[in-house]
Amino acid sequence: MDIRGTLDDPVLDTEVQAAVTAVEAGFGRNFSLCHGDLGNLDLLLSLPSYDCAPAAAGILDGLDAYGWLCGLPRGVRLPSLMTGLAGIGYGLLRLAAPTTVPSVLTMRL
Repeated sequence: MDIRGTLDDPVLDTEVQAAVTAVEAGFGRNFSLCHGDLGNLDLLLSLPSYDCAPAAAGILDGLDAYGWLCGLPRGVRLPSLMTGLAGIGYGLLRLAAPTTVPSVLTMRL
C-alpha cells in the first residue's frame, strides 16, 4: 500500500524525500527504528515505486561489518523497540515480509 494514499498531508512529500535522501546517504551508523536506517527504510517500504532491495542489502552488510548498532551513543545496546535490539529485529522482519509484518511507525495493521 502506498502511504500517500492513507494520509492527506501536504508535508508528506517532503518527509518522503527526506527519507529517500537518508537512505541513499548510506547505512551503518545506527540501525534503530527510531532515528536509524531501519526507521528511514520503513516509510519507503510503503512506497511501491521505491526499490528497497539495495538499501536492505546495505543494512545486512552493515550488520555484518559493525554489529547491532542501536540508537544510543558509544555502542550502548538495549532491548527496547524504538532505539534497541527489539526494533532492529522487528525492522529486519519487516524487510523480509513487508506485506505481512505491519509498520509500528505508522501504527497501521
